[in-house]
Amino acid sequence: MKIKKLIITVLGLGLLLGLIDVNLNAQDYSMNKTLCAHYVKLSRAQVVANNLPLAKLYAQKAIQANPWDKSAWADYNDIIQRLANNGNIEDFNTFIQNSAPVQKPTEESGTQFEGC
Repeated sequence: MKIKKLIITVLGLGLLLGLIDVNLNAQDYSMNKTLCAHYVKLSRAQVVANNLPLAKLYAQKAIQANPWDKSAWADYNDIIQRLANNGNIEDFNTFIQNSAPVQKPTEESGTQFEGC
């Protein structure tokens, strides 16, 4: 009977220590609001200077400093929208290209197409 109580006590303490360890590891994540605000300020200054690639880098650093800050995300979204409007989003290969108009075949070419 004493062995069962001892085993239950040891397992209970092990479970308790495991839960405490998981809780402590979850608290390692930190948000630096001051650093985030600093990077947002630098990013906005680069937007005013029309240096969008550097502004994007600062905006990414602001989000990394505090991913829960709405102003950091709004700044990043604004920069991405400006890059998209200019056709300069290199990350997704979305450069705007002007393509030549497609020439339709004419009946005079002698080619027959099957239809439905």
